[in-house]
This record gives sequence, structure tokens and C-alpha cells, in this order.
Amino acid sequence: MYMTIRKYQGCKDAKEINRVALAELLPVLRTIAGFRSYEIVDTGKETVASIGIFDSKEAAENANRQARAVVQRTALKDLLPNAPEITVGEVLGKAK
Repeated sequence: MYMTIRKYQGCKDAKEINRVALAELLPVLRTIAGFRSYEIVDTGKETVASIGIFDSKEAAENANRQARAVVQRTALKDLLPNAPEITVGEVLGKAK
């Protein structure tokens, strides 16, 4: 299992980012084979993070490409003024 964390700085309206991402990006992510989950986090100080979980590294990388395309063609382009810091890695363990 792989996780993608995308951290965006300079975000003025986290709630609107969440609304648009769930309406525009989530449906695209759900079409990717290996998609597990997607969360958006308001981390404060005009920073928003998203966390995606995927079955494979390939699925996570595909999701990053798809996310970039969705941002460029939707209102997210203006809501996310700076390129994200992206981290992709294998999930080594999960606690419940």
C-alpha cells in the first residue's frame, strides 16, 4: 500500500478547497485502479494537505498526474496558488 501526501501553502480558503476537491478531484481518483481513500486536512497557517491511499506505487503516481491535471482545469488552480510539496511512500504499518 502507498500513501501520497500533498502539502499546499498559501491557501486562503480551506473549506472551498475541500468543496471543490471533493466535487472535481475525488471522482477522478475513484476511477484509478488501486484507489483506497482520500482525505483533506486544514493544517492551519494557510496550509492544506491531502492524503491519498493506493494499492501500489503506480496507482499513487497516476493519482498525482491526474490531480495535477484536475487542478489546472478547475477552480483549484486559483485556490491553490503554489505548487505542492509531494511525498509518496510505502505504508509500512497501520494501527487501529
